[in-house]
Amino acid sequence: MLEGLRLNMMREILEVDVKERELAIFWLGQNSFVFKTHEGTLISIDPYLSRSSKRGRIEDIYVHTEPPVNPEEFLVDYVFCTHDHLDHTDPDTISKIAKHSRKTMFLGPPESYRRFLEVGVDPERAICLKSGVWVDLDGFRVLPVDSIIGSEVDRYGRRWITHYGYIFDFGFVRVYNMGDSSPEVVKNPMKVFRNVIPHSPDIAIFPIIGDFPDRKPEDAFKFALILRPKIVIPCHYECFKNRTIDPKIFAEMFKDIPDIKPVIIEYMGKYIYRG
Repeated sequence: MLEGLRLNMMREILEVDVKERELAIFWLGQNSFVFKTHEGTLISIDPYLSRSSKRGRIEDIYVHTEPPVNPEEFLVDYVFCTHDHLDHTDPDTISKIAKHSRKTMFLGPPESYRRFLEVGVDPERAICLKSGVWVDLDGFRVLPVDSIIGSEVDRYGRRWITHYGYIFDFGFVRVYNMGDSSPEVVKNPMKVFRNVIPHSPDIAIFPIIGDFPDRKPEDAFKFALILRPKIVIPCHYECFKNRTIDPKIFAEMFKDIPDIKPVIIEYMGKYIYRG
């Protein structure tokens, strides 16, 4: 059943009818999203469309052993990567998209930009983004904002690299995708959100579990109460078996918050926002 859905996923994205003042949001697991505008522009965030057995058997690592879409068939206009970790800037996925979709542009922070070039993306199709600087594209604008600030060391002993969240402005709706968070941001959220609040995103997408052991839905709930978006969407789950959670736990936290609506997008499903 899932195999059949996978074969039809890109077709559904291409064929879905998006009306004026609508935005279609598809979720492909983890922080992989595709936005489709009324004009038909396709914008991808952190496409993770490969499966690696370097750490063990694929069936022991992944919730879904097959990617939601074959990267060779992933025909989008823009790929935005939030940071250079495998499940956010995947070299195998990026190289195959670049080879098979000549129209795709690749955008990200410095480390992701260097990764684009390393795997064969033509420099003319790659853009290195700067935090706090708006970029005008085909019918929408994007503002990269830092999502991790500081020099913390992660659980592998690595210093945090550049992490961006993105504010997408489609005119009638603004969408904020945080990418990742960190323990420091959980302790002091305003380090990040002071740069997001002025832009009043209507939709906010937050990770609810993941890279650092203590990340939990309560963190994303705290972030939502600070930003007060109309819609909040959980992500960063249903990819790795040791880093997943039932998103209903997160959604239940909003039962007494009438002005923020949690929206759970099913794996390989879609949500249509109407402005």
